[in-house]
Amino acid sequence: MHRATPLNTSFRSYVGGGARATIPEVDDKKQMQETQGNFMANEQRKSIEAPQNYGFTSVAHDADKGKDGKITSCAESFVQFMGGNRSFPVMQNMDDRRHRMKELEKGDVGMFRGVGDKLQMHFNGDGGFMTGPRDKTLRMHLLDEDSEKDQQQQQQGGQSSQQMEMFPGVTLAPPPPHIVGEFGQMELFGADGGGGSNSKDGQQKEKKGQKARYKDGQKSYRFQEITKDKTRMGGETTHMVLNDQQTYVHCRSSDYHVYLGAEADKKKFDYVLTVSGPCKNVKGRIGG
Repeated sequence: MHRATPLNTSFRSYVGGGARATIPEVDDKKQMQETQGNFMANEQRKSIEAPQNYGFTSVAHDADKGKDGKITSCAESFVQFMGGNRSFPVMQNMDDRRHRMKELEKGDVGMFRGVGDKLQMHFNGDGGFMTGPRDKTLRMHLLDEDSEKDQQQQQQGGQSSQQMEMFPGVTLAPPPPHIVGEFGQMELFGADGGGGSNSKDGQQKEKKGQKARYKDGQKSYRFQEITKDKTRMGGETTHMVLNDQQTYVHCRSSDYHVYLGAEADKKKFDYVLTVSGPCKNVKGRIGG
């Protein structure tokens, strides 16, 4: 039986319970986001796992450093040490005093980028507002592809019989690199730790995660977009509708015409006549 003095117990509780952390930089290319962290004086860690809330993710800005290379300002967090093991830190939510959206009213919800970007999504008592500066683009678009049914990620290999007996139907995540380095590769997680592209039996595993798709969406003609120069909208057909839910301006790509006064094919139309002659691709509603 291990005996511990009160002093030893107090020290382990202090160093193992958690710590305030500063964030020099974040690596978002891993299957689980990782970060560096500084805790106590001269205590630094790399490859610290930083779980994100499902459906929401962020990448904190790198630290500001002085000419001597020392951090002057950076994002911050609180870190937990799993099992009281100082070699197994896990980062909690990150915040950044330099960029935080603050002084909101009770009940408000906000999303934001860096303070200089002036990009915000703000839900408050007056409504929902998406804000950006005039040198940026605010755009909502549809990809030129259909949605797919989410498939449950399953590993084809790298699972030991021990894993299947202990956790049937469950795929365990690999241990972080600093744990592997201290304790060696655990057989429970398979030879490749469960996160590689090929298992030890040669079978291909499914890739996890997804990449940002906004660049693909920028190629789409189904969009609404605001820039400092113009406001645009596009699609197979576009409608301008009033409070009676009736179309009063209708543009459609089947004949590349603009219909004024109603939706095309639901009323009678003819070409709009000007003092210089009939319009080429603008028709107006005739009669009731």
